[in-house]
Amino acid sequence: MIYRIMCIDMDAFYVSCEQAFKPYLKKKPLAVGSTHERGVICTCSYEARRYGVSSGMSSATAKNICPDLLFLPVNFEKYGKISSNIFKLISKIVPEITISSIDEAYADITHINMDTELLIKKIKYLIKKYFDITCTIGVGPNKLMAKMATGINKPDGYYIVDEKSAVSFIESFPLSKVWGIGTSTEAKLADYGIFTVRELRFAGKEKLETYLGHHGEKLYNAVNCIYEEDAETKLENKSISKATTFPYDISSKQEIYDYMKLLSDKVSEKLILKKYAAKVITINWKTFRFESKSLRKTLYIPIFSSDDIFNYAKTLFNEHNAGTVPIRLVGVGVAGLVKVDESYYNKQHY
Repeated sequence: MIYRIMCIDMDAFYVSCEQAFKPYLKKKPLAVGSTHERGVICTCSYEARRYGVSSGMSSATAKNICPDLLFLPVNFEKYGKISSNIFKLISKIVPEITISSIDEAYADITHINMDTELLIKKIKYLIKKYFDITCTIGVGPNKLMAKMATGINKPDGYYIVDEKSAVSFIESFPLSKVWGIGTSTEAKLADYGIFTVRELRFAGKEKLETYLGHHGEKLYNAVNCIYEEDAETKLENKSISKATTFPYDISSKQEIYDYMKLLSDKVSEKLILKKYAAKVITINWKTFRFESKSLRKTLYIPIFSSDDIFNYAKTLFNEHNAGTVPIRLVGVGVAGLVKVDESYYNKQHY
């Protein structure tokens, strides 16, 4: 069977949500994130990106390269509601939808009796009509192809990878640009003499499994246009964590807090998306001497909000006199996950 998998990727989602509520901000260099000079940018508009502004950049650096940059604080509650409503609308058109993040979802459109291009245009039209937000859509024979197709005509575009063009499409990318191949995986492949996607395709499943374990099998299937059915991820008794390595060693606690808040936002986003709350907070960091530290705290009441996650993580950080030496990496996470319904998120747990 030839599958058609669609990836729906919202364009600069947090910024787009703000611009939908405040149309006067459209077509302006705009950043969503911490507003003070030592803050960190969560995401930015495409107008700002033309100046070199990017997510994770310090607000001071961004303001320096783009003096006209406007800042807005993160409003995750707003973005979560908009995301939920968008994907509810899409699910009425394409029932087999899998939400992967607050601004991205996949849909199996194989059995939908509609021309692919027409279906794409319908989805884009409805999202724009009801939410005043644009998206970019990619379609391919599997998730990797669909995901990478969204990067071709962004923003507000689409790209279709059909069966005939799939091989030439994936082989046009360097290994470093293939979704699922990070720096460490690329280095491991180089050790085995694999430097291109074509070499990866012809390496064979058995060899890639030997080199990279289960990830090697998944990469083999992905670049060879083989469809893999998603297995539902079980989060019970597992964890969600986010970490970042700083562009330079940081001594300022306020700067470290800004990064921790950004990571807390991302962890909270994932919890709410999967309808979970957490009974354990974790934090880890690495000093400029590459010394690592990891801490955790068990809570009486499960939490989910970004503010709660950040405040507990910050307290843990301070209780252990962290920040007395420069650090190069910090991570925030949660564990002890419990399933909750949407009404839980409407209550206050402070």
